[in-house]
Amino acid sequence: MAHRILMLRTAGLRVAALAALLWLPLSAGAPKKLGVLPAGTSPDSADFSAGEIYVLDRGTISVYSLPDLILLRTFCGRGREAGQLSPGHHWDQTVRIVSGKIIAEDDHKILFFTPDGRFLNEKIKPANSTWFIPIGDRFAAKSMIVTGTPPLQYIRIALYDADLKEIKELVRQKWFQQRNPPGFTTEFPGDLLHYAVAGDKIFVEKSLEGWAIGIFDAEGREITTAKNPFIPIPMTPADRDRETALVRREKRVAAMIARAGSWEKLREVWSFAFSDFKPALRELQAYGDNVLVRTFEQKGEESKFLLLDPQGHILKELSLPLGTDAETEARVCGTAFSKIIDGRVYFLKNNPEQALWEVYVAMADGL
Repeated sequence: MAHRILMLRTAGLRVAALAALLWLPLSAGAPKKLGVLPAGTSPDSADFSAGEIYVLDRGTISVYSLPDLILLRTFCGRGREAGQLSPGHHWDQTVRIVSGKIIAEDDHKILFFTPDGRFLNEKIKPANSTWFIPIGDRFAAKSMIVTGTPPLQYIRIALYDADLKEIKELVRQKWFQQRNPPGFTTEFPGDLLHYAVAGDKIFVEKSLEGWAIGIFDAEGREITTAKNPFIPIPMTPADRDRETALVRREKRVAAMIARAGSWEKLREVWSFAFSDFKPALRELQAYGDNVLVRTFEQKGEESKFLLLDPQGHILKELSLPLGTDAETEARVCGTAFSKIIDGRVYFLKNNPEQALWEVYVAMADGL
């Protein structure tokens, strides 16, 4: 499955300061370190509630209290039985909190749990699909297809019924990684076609059109496309060096290096490409019925976010801590290692020198 190989690209652009916006971005308070996750933890995915953090690591979901990080419970686990995640495909595993349930995924199925870890049921996923989010009695999700001559890989957002049968495609774009016999080529950082379900609407970023977000109803009808002007952010040599360094630290890439025999041998079949500009939009996150849009605009440890209403209008700008970008596979699936809840931003930060994952919180002033 092509989307398991790598995900970070850098084709893009920065959200501009809109002339209509008369305020400066509201900055978060100084982040406070709450503590660290246990040594040896290597999150594949994480999600936060107002009082807990759910960390998925190699098939097991561990729940810690916030703000004191006391381990409360573990559930799920690696295996092939009902209620377990596949032991052979943990790179694609994700966890999230949606509508009062805990949803976990691997390559092949979706598992549903109560917040206290009681297994409810599971559904078999269509091939090459990931990141299912309920909307009413349906689901939105990402999927990968290969089509055309020569064959090209495309990432799509599609709508599925309760049995995970596809109803219709909403948006598609060419994937940032393509097969290039005898290997593959990846464009950095990847434009990943992020989406979010907020209230009864599906928001899909359309970075190929610039600063554009398609807004769909629960039937999959596009209501409108929110568009705003932007100023492209050039990719600098330092950006390229940083992207390459980040890739080498990815645990998925470490496994690829081990199979190839060395980084140099891996690069014989793996080509890198860098676009001239960064994508207009980086990430979407539901915030009640509104949506938080993360841009590629960054200053120090903070990134610029925009709060959009259900119609796509910008309500305000905020500068929030960046924390750690999700590992490659988690980012492909659509999750970051951060969440904004009740005016606070919680995030994980990788400390590679000590091989620890730190947990932080900061006030998101203005939310």
